[in-house]
Amino acid sequence: MEILIPGLLLVALMIWASTKIKRSAAQAFEREEVDHPDFSLTKPEGFLAPVDPAEGTEFSAHSREFGRDEADRVRQAAAEVRRFEGANFEEICERVKAESDTTVAEQIGIIAERKCANIVVERSDNGAAVETFYKIIAGETAVYQLSITVLPVNKDDFSPKIEELLASFALK
Repeated sequence: MEILIPGLLLVALMIWASTKIKRSAAQAFEREEVDHPDFSLTKPEGFLAPVDPAEGTEFSAHSREFGRDEADRVRQAAAEVRRFEGANFEEICERVKAESDTTVAEQIGIIAERKCANIVVERSDNGAAVETFYKIIAGETAVYQLSITVLPVNKDDFSPKIEELLASFALK
């Protein structure tokens, strides 16, 4: 009896902690408004954005799952925002196309008095074919590039999330 009561309390504490951890993990993959000092965007449900973004990026997020077969080292979808200080808008657009295998689509225009380009390319990532959607916006002192990479077999599943990311990305 002396061991039973502390044992039950320990089990109850472990169940409570486990439930709390599971809830926190599930919340990390929920939709979230990201408010960066230079830009804002909406991280769609199903993406995890680490507290510290990947090196060289202002923001990064990725899907929970990896691809299959030859794409087993590539996330089904990943997004990142890069900042190119003092860069030329046209050069960044050309670099995106030069580093890809095929340019699928390209639209260039002006949104909110800023040069903006939407470019879709096909390329290879760790030996796997991927499709990458870019939204490039010229800021006052830097060029910002949102890139969303998706495995072609998962493109239909992620299309609404890709559209949400592209549509919500804006400079301040």
